[in-house]
Amino acid sequence: VLFDSQSGDCCHVDFSCLFDKGLTLERPERVPFRLTPNMVDALGVTGVEGAFRRVCEITMTLLRQHRETLMNVLEAFTHDPLMEWGPNRPGEKVNYNATQALRNIDDRLRGIVSHGLPMSTQGQVRHLINEATSDANLCKMYIWWMPWY
Repeated sequence: VLFDSQSGDCCHVDFSCLFDKGLTLERPERVPFRLTPNMVDALGVTGVEGAFRRVCEITMTLLRQHRETLMNVLEAFTHDPLMEWGPNRPGEKVNYNATQALRNIDDRLRGIVSHGLPMSTQGQVRHLINEATSDANLCKMYIWWMPWY
């Protein structure tokens, strides 16, 4: 659980799926975040095209502006003994998997998706929403996650 230092609000964070660990599950997570048809319907008549998309763009802009600070905070996870990164290679001080996960996050914060050219903020948000709502991705998700709702 994380607490907002300004408002006191709390939110649950599932550390088991951070840093692309969802890709290593028995049924890998195929979407960047959960945005099922039911959730899109809950956004109202504009769906993902209204306030949701604009807030995503603002959030991505802020994440990009503060990329270095965020990466410094995330780097602490590479040294956390409770994080399950997998075995260290001989002589490694920092686990290779942890280093690779941070490199992937840094690429995403710079707009690079799948080893391509950097995208604009709007382009990256469009790509993420398309991936999250793709029937081709949702139909491959774990059945009890009920991605068709």
